Amino acid sequence: MAGKVFQVQAKDSVVRLNAFDALNAVQNLNLDPTFNEEYYSELGNSFYAAQSRQPETSGSFEVTGCAAVPAMLARMIFNYSTQAYMFDPSTKGNAYTITETDLENAVFDLINLKKPGETFSDATLVPNAQLTGLSLRVDATGAASETYNFEADLQESFYDPYQDMVTVPLSTTAATTADVPAAYSAVINSGTHYIMYVFKDNQKFDSSVCSWTAVDEITVTGAGFTTTTPFDRVSAVLFARTPGSFPTIYYPTAARFVRGDRVDIWLVNSGSTISDANRLLRCQSSDINIDLSRDRLSQVLRNDDKSTTFWRALNYPLSITATVNILENTLQQWATLQGKTLNESATGGSIDSNNLMNLVDFETQKLVVRYYLEGNDNHVAEVEVADMNVTSFGESQQVQGRAERTVGLTGSRLTITGVDV
Repeated sequence: MAGKVFQVQAKDSVVRLNAFDALNAVQNLNLDPTFNEEYYSELGNSFYAAQSRQPETSGSFEVTGCAAVPAMLARMIFNYSTQAYMFDPSTKGNAYTITETDLENAVFDLINLKKPGETFSDATLVPNAQLTGLSLRVDATGAASETYNFEADLQESFYDPYQDMVTVPLSTTAATTADVPAAYSAVINSGTHYIMYVFKDNQKFDSSVCSWTAVDEITVTGAGFTTTTPFDRVSAVLFARTPGSFPTIYYPTAARFVRGDRVDIWLVNSGSTISDANRLLRCQSSDINIDLSRDRLSQVLRNDDKSTTFWRALNYPLSITATVNILENTLQQWATLQGKTLNESATGGSIDSNNLMNLVDFETQKLVVRYYLEGNDNHVAEVEVADMNVTSFGESQQVQGRAERTVGLTGSRLTITGVDV
């Protein structure tokens, strides 16, 4: 039952990426547009003669960890050879493998749909967003969480009757035509949706030059689509001819949260095989931060959106930093990071190197975080950062407390794998 609107609550808002179902476990969404304005003055005037703007938007959203990082990233990673996302809209699930090189093409359309007063009437579109950062946290006393950061050029909001919108990747068939793929065309076609925009990468074509020319075919006058691989990222922004109901949330895994009793962490030599026997014990928390900062590439190209950006380029190698906090017990924790085993039988005289820890003998480490549905079930997802170097090693002790060690690491090799559960 519709009511007078005094506020928009969490229950009234969902986030969708591209044409996929609404995201689960979202805790917040932040959008922060900037206008990059520049003022022009001239001799003979006491006021500004003009102002120019080049707007862009940055944003982030945080989710409660549900071991669904693979599914989340798969909904962002676009393949320019197949013109499809890694995420399969038919089978869905969480069984995807992602490495650091896949993140270069993490480009997606974000849609925030709202139903203030229980009436589905609002939508905000952030097209062509590119992932600029990913943070993963697990700890011993709270729930796991992930934060995704992104940047884009456009941000537009729409009111009824345009609120039931979706963006769908198109398959190029000619220089001016592209089709809605079969995976979507049963529910997204000329009979169900109007055309709002078509994007060729960051170049926007409005409905004045776009039209349905078949049930699943869109023609864009003057588009100049690339007709050989690698193709353009061609996406259509569409809205329903008859607005439907508020979207439902999709759950890629059976987990609704992950706490410390459903996680294992390993910090071992890069060449080691992980097992229950070498898990990291006494661990209090692990934070992994994947910096995906990008260089904004511009071009001279006339347009109505006041934007000259055509791509945000990711620079390699990536900088992946991690912090692991553990309760101190014996010096073996330190020794393990240096490939040593304490010698309980050491004698006086010359110093046994196994019983000497310093700041120069740290070996290259592998940090693995494995998420489980339940404590003794098979794992649902795994994040591995290999060939990490120890960059800090702190110790602290205080009264009425326990000694702690904090290990800081830096690396650039990443593998994220998921399992359907």
